[in-house]
Amino acid sequence: MRITTPGSILGRALQFVMSSKLPHFAEGEVVKGFGRGSKELGIPTANYPENVVENLPPEMPLGVYYGWGNVDDGEVYKMVLSVGWNLYYKNTKKSMETYLMHTFNEDFYGSKLKVIMLGHIRPMKDFSSLDELIQAIENDIYVAKERLDQPENLVYKTNNFFSPSGGKENVETGARQNSEEPVKDGPSQH
Repeated sequence: MRITTPGSILGRALQFVMSSKLPHFAEGEVVKGFGRGSKELGIPTANYPENVVENLPPEMPLGVYYGWGNVDDGEVYKMVLSVGWNLYYKNTKKSMETYLMHTFNEDFYGSKLKVIMLGHIRPMKDFSSLDELIQAIENDIYVAKERLDQPENLVYKTNNFFSPSGGKENVETGARQNSEEPVKDGPSQH
């Protein structure tokens, strides 16, 4: 007889939701966020407008995700993305904050940000100190780098979604083994 614990049921449910909702393609204009990423955390983030956040699948859990992203159809970089209310800061508005693993010379507010969310790293959680939050983010970045180097995730770096045409001619979705058109959130900024 096999005994199933509630944790394993929740884990399988999360895995099912993730496999049915990921990869997730998002696109929108970068807007000003809370201004904490660079100043307090030393980890600058790009924020999506509310309409992009609202278009996330409702079943998609809050938390930290990894994937690929680019700005204004430029080079594609590894990224981590936080979806939620950022409990440490007691936010009341759900947000999507993206950290692209690249040093940019200037802000890119108003630019087009495209991301492909490939996997879930951890759920949202509260932290007892700013240092604890920073340590968790640094760990998220480490985990994302490791996972994105896996062949099944590397293929998305060259996905047609990142091309100027947005992948309308030929989209590969890899993990799903089909050729669905990606769901793009937010306005197209051509």
